[in-house]
Amino acid sequence: MKKHPYFGHTLSRDLNPQQIHPLSLKAPIVHVKAVIKKVEVDGESADGMHQHLLVNQIVVIEIRGAETSLVSDEAFVAIRYGDAEGIPGRIAGFAEGQPIELQGEYIDVNHAHKGVGNPGDSVIHFTHHPIGFVLYQGVRYE
Repeated sequence: MKKHPYFGHTLSRDLNPQQIHPLSLKAPIVHVKAVIKKVEVDGESADGMHQHLLVNQIVVIEIRGAETSLVSDEAFVAIRYGDAEGIPGRIAGFAEGQPIELQGEYIDVNHAHKGVGNPGDSVIHFTHHPIGFVLYQGVRYE
């Protein structure tokens, strides 16, 4: 598998046309179902506001650009909101123990950066247009 020249994570071997977006890390795209393990505090960075979650019990529905075995059972999720790049606003009502379905770029545990809210788990990010989405309590956000 090819690695990103700077960040070192696995690069998708099958890039999607949407991954030409400047925010894309060209990582594999995963579509998963999971359970919310912990709702973290929102984070703000140069890339905008993000809701942060830790999810576990991950079941891969589809993966593009890598093998399913790359995906671990737990992940840190970053959901961008409040600007033209992310979803319009925060998703209300996230609760521990609740199921969630999402799609986004997957950064494997060996290359994810520890940070506020992320103890070092793999990361699912870019959970908004043009690549990803979040499905929570019957509502689809993208």
